[in-house]
Amino acid sequence: MKDEKKEYLVHKQMYQSTVKRNKKIGLANMFILGTGLILKYVGRSDLGENFIWLGIVILLYTFGSNMLAKREMQKHQPK
Repeated sequence: MKDEKKEYLVHKQMYQSTVKRNKKIGLANMFILGTGLILKYVGRSDLGENFIWLGIVILLYTFGSNMLAKREMQKHQPK
């Protein structure tokens, strides 16, 4: 039982570090999306669309990595 708890704590720490990293990425992503929207508003829609798509891809990446980390943590939860 003790080994299971240690393994769970290791996976929980990995999950927390992933979430913390993704929060930082999310802040940068908000800047990227904001830049894209401003560029579209000023009339540079060709460049603005690229920034918006980049923001969407980053958003999907962070969402997916959070979900995978959570699933991994729950898989090793002590019973």
